[in-house]
Amino acid sequence: MKEFILYVVYYDFFYYFMHRLLHSRYFYPIHKIHHKQLQPQYYDFYNIHILELPISNVGLFFAIYLHRLYMYQFLCAVIFINIRGIMEHDMRFAFLVGNHHLLHHKYFSCNYGGYWLDYIFGTLRTDKINDKLE
Repeated sequence: MKEFILYVVYYDFFYYFMHRLLHSRYFYPIHKIHHKQLQPQYYDFYNIHILELPISNVGLFFAIYLHRLYMYQFLCAVIFINIRGIMEHDMRFAFLVGNHHLLHHKYFSCNYGGYWLDYIFGTLRTDKINDKLE
């Protein structure tokens, strides 16, 4: 269980910084594919440029590099990260995971990663959201 949590925390930490980098003027042309939908749906979690895939997963591989690979915990972490990402991109799941990432798709310059990371680094925005992101 410890390794599962470790993999997720490493992923979240590195994803936060990679996501902020993807919003820079140099890399946003790659990332803008993901932001085509202001009101994302579950499948938009996977709507990314091919170059984004290795960039967004650096944290997982960094965790494996620094710690031993436990295949079962690693696979559970990958499944968890994917299910969480799918749910964060769909208003129908906001009651479970909140609207944190949906607000990112509305405003672009906030909520780059997990709630706790945005709080720590001063990029947290917490608005109430209605059924539509208008």
